[in-house]
Amino acid sequence: MQQEENLEIVCRAAAYFNTTRTDPAEGFKRARSALLALCDLLEQIADSIPGNVDRVICSELTQELTPFICRIHRFEEETLYPLTRTETSPGDKERREATIERLKHEHLEDRCFAEELTEALRELSMKPTPQNPDALGYMLRGFFEAMRRHVAFESEHLRPFVH
Repeated sequence: MQQEENLEIVCRAAAYFNTTRTDPAEGFKRARSALLALCDLLEQIADSIPGNVDRVICSELTQELTPFICRIHRFEEETLYPLTRTETSPGDKERREATIERLKHEHLEDRCFAEELTEALRELSMKPTPQNPDALGYMLRGFFEAMRRHVAFESEHLRPFVH
């Protein structure tokens, strides 16, 4: 049941971020919640390999994963990141710009990783016992652990700018 709930959170967020939103605070909150739900869902899938994989969940996730990640990144880059460009001392501005560049680079890596993960989940949805369960588990864990770190970093650095 937990997997279905997490998938539903991801799907609702994907729909939410498919439209233009003007409330940065609400989007910030929803993005963090949905990304962490995605991480939990991927962890649950990793824990279910090799013999207890929910093929339906994997199939549905293949439809949502990459577009979901792209929509949230677009929201962050177009709505949240510009909020950091407020007037402060030059050193603060340079540090913030370097942070934003780092986050944008991580977004690019996350999108590429999400595309690879989508293919692996598609295969898992068709054949629930993967050829190399350890490699797939490692791939899933690598993605969701990096995503959790990214969310924590963004939360720490962007929260002061989101009202």
